[in-house]
Amino acid sequence: MSLEVNLYSQSLKDIFGVENLKNGDARLSIVKQMADLAGTPAVSEAELEIVHMVFSEFYRDNLMAVRLEIAKAICEAEYISRHLILRMAEDCASVSQFILHYSTKLSAIDLIDHVARGGAVKQLAIANRQQLENQVVLSLIEHGSIEVIYALVENQTADLNAHNLRQLYINFSMDAGLRSLLCQRDDLPGDLRELIAYDVAKTLEAYVTNLNWLGKKQASTITQKSYEITVIEISADIADKDMMDYIKRLSVEERLTSSLILRSITTGYMKFFEYSLAYLSGMPIKKLHSLLHNPNGSTRNALFSRSKLPQDLHPILTIAIDVYKNMKLQNAGNLEPGTHEFSVNMIKNVTEHYHAQPANGQAYLQRVLDCYYIDISDRIAA
Repeated sequence: MSLEVNLYSQSLKDIFGVENLKNGDARLSIVKQMADLAGTPAVSEAELEIVHMVFSEFYRDNLMAVRLEIAKAICEAEYISRHLILRMAEDCASVSQFILHYSTKLSAIDLIDHVARGGAVKQLAIANRQQLENQVVLSLIEHGSIEVIYALVENQTADLNAHNLRQLYINFSMDAGLRSLLCQRDDLPGDLRELIAYDVAKTLEAYVTNLNWLGKKQASTITQKSYEITVIEISADIADKDMMDYIKRLSVEERLTSSLILRSITTGYMKFFEYSLAYLSGMPIKKLHSLLHNPNGSTRNALFSRSKLPQDLHPILTIAIDVYKNMKLQNAGNLEPGTHEFSVNMIKNVTEHYHAQPANGQAYLQRVLDCYYIDISDRIAA
């Protein structure tokens, strides 16, 4: 009798016959019949026991097609023992991927073990699991290739928190595909969106400079404008309770510049402007709001000075604040701050105020705005 037949119990030999057990196609047919039986609505407990017995003896079959058929049949089955699931999870990746992807009988510890020991195929199967636990996510971030990370980021049911998203971006920050996938997630934290925007701006600046498409200063000016607009627009979707952390991170990373603050108010993003001043002045946001909207010019200038904003900005900041207040009164319910339309109208009104100045006032305003890369000449939020 062949070694293959000796692998099976006498019960199996009695049920299916020795000759059938010798033949690979016959064994595959038996497994398929058992899978069909298990899927029958009226299947009995006794019949499921027979199915389980067959699968338990065939899972080591030297024919991969047999093992693959079993893996597909049992990966989501409740009647299968955890013992058999664990055995099949140790099979080659082509077979075990179904178990690793679907089986609910695998614990987080089981999955972490396979992430650490398995190759890309097994890791991909785990990364695509529904409701993936955070501890497994951490293991994938540590051991997974970029393809595995792609799958993990695309898995909207995986327990990926803000720290995880930031960590995997830091690990693969130069990968453009990952940046794109991250930005498609609705739960991507605002501070990480800002970091991605900054990295993209710097990459683009270096690219056009190295190709001699633009001079270094011109490239820096254009990408800085684009970055600042993005940073400010991101803030519109950040909850008030998280806004101070967003501003603090910008400051810590030395990106909360006077140019950025000036752009925020000239485009009508008052929340960003107020929280920036509150952070820089060390003043509670409610108190700052009250003082900022006080028409007393001395009070405002004192607040600007406390926030360490350059002296030459004070007059323009005052103009922009007054324009913002007037726009809110005139367009109540029609134009909402934080929208592109509101920003365009802010620029339009600041422009009109600019043209209403005497010649020396216009020259001063233009000089300062040019210094901070704020373009109001075309009445666009740029």
